[in-house]
Amino acid sequence: MSKARKRKFYLKLSDFLLDLAKLIFGGIILTGIIDLEINKALLFITGSAVATILAVWGFVLYNRGTKTN
Repeated sequence: MSKARKRKFYLKLSDFLLDLAKLIFGGIILTGIIDLEINKALLFITGSAVATILAVWGFVLYNRGTKTN
C-alpha cells in the first residue's frame, strides 16, 4: 500500500472512530435521561471508558494520517 493511500485510510478510520465515540457519548446521555431500569453507574463507567478508548485511537490514527514523513 502506498504512503498516500495509507494516510487516507488512517484519516478515514480516525473519522469513523471519532464519530463512533461521539455516538456512544450521546447514547450515554440519552440513556441517562430516559428513566430505564439499568445500573446508571455501570452505564456511565463502561460507556465513558469505551468512548475514551475509541477517541484516543481516533486521534492516534489521525496523527499517523497527517504525518508528513
